Amino acid sequence: MKAKKIWCAERVQRLMMSMFLLLILFLLSTGHSVAGLALLAFMSVMLFIHFIFDFCPSTVVLNKIFGSCFCECKDNE
Repeated sequence: MKAKKIWCAERVQRLMMSMFLLLILFLLSTGHSVAGLALLAFMSVMLFIHFIFDFCPSTVVLNKIFGSCFCECKDNE
C-alpha cells in the first residue's frame, strides 16, 4: 500500500495561498488597506494566469523541491 505524501508541491502551494490570504486579511483588518488590496490584486492576477494558461510559477519551483503529489512512481517492494 502506498503512503500518502504529506509534503508535496500542490499541498505546499495551497498552504502558501492560505497563509497569503490570512496575511491579506490581517493587513486589511489593521488598516493597511493599500498594502492588503495590492497583495490581493497580485494574488488575483496570478490565479487568473494559472486559470488561463494552466501555469503557476510557484508550483513549478515547488515541484523541483518537494516533488508532485501526482507522481506515477513505482513502489519499492
